[in-house]
Amino acid sequence: MDYDYSNRYSRRRGRGGIFFAAVLVFVFSICLFVGIFWWNSRAAETFTRDTSYYFLVRSCEDTTASAVVGEVYFSGGAGYLLEDGKAVVLACYFSEETANSVREGLQEKGVETQILKRTLGEIELNGDAAESKKRIAANVETLETCALILYDTANALERTEYGQEEARVALSGVLKVIKGLREENAAIATLYDVWNAELLRAERKAIEIYSGILFAKDIRYLQVQLCFTVLNLNRYF
Repeated sequence: MDYDYSNRYSRRRGRGGIFFAAVLVFVFSICLFVGIFWWNSRAAETFTRDTSYYFLVRSCEDTTASAVVGEVYFSGGAGYLLEDGKAVVLACYFSEETANSVREGLQEKGVETQILKRTLGEIELNGDAAESKKRIAANVETLETCALILYDTANALERTEYGQEEARVALSGVLKVIKGLREENAAIATLYDVWNAELLRAERKAIEIYSGILFAKDIRYLQVQLCFTVLNLNRYF
């Protein structure tokens, strides 16, 4: 019986080529995975921030969220709806004692509220973010300082210790700092693009507030917004 050796060789060579190509793809995939893992894990750093925020909130359901936001806002609260839609923030405090004092005062008036404690804690930075740890820390410290200024300004405005002019000067200062920080970040690296988008949102809110009569509740809203920006740091880097 005659055999077609040339065809048999071609089929073997074809199978061998496919096998060799598969091996190359497998090896390349492994190398790529190792390379990506190395790139993302190089110079890994741990960033820790122990500042705690105490949010005074009113619970709500999805169907009542808008109504509760309105009630809180018109009663002088920030009216900031949490992402999960389950609570509305009246104000944010940097002391648990102060938050409890306000909560008890509202309770005496028949207003039920809760305290939501949030701390940034420890997050892991990898790759470019790890190498930029000091600047990221400086960004966080800057926003925290701005939040403190807004907190003091809202309280002073509410107690009539500040008039419109003094409050406007404070808000203008915060606005300039946020804008300057965003522009400096943009000039350094694309690493800050997502973070800068949040800074821009805060900047636009500050401009919106500044353009009209200043109310303590609006300044509190911006303060709460900055605090949550800090707390969500791991989303941006």
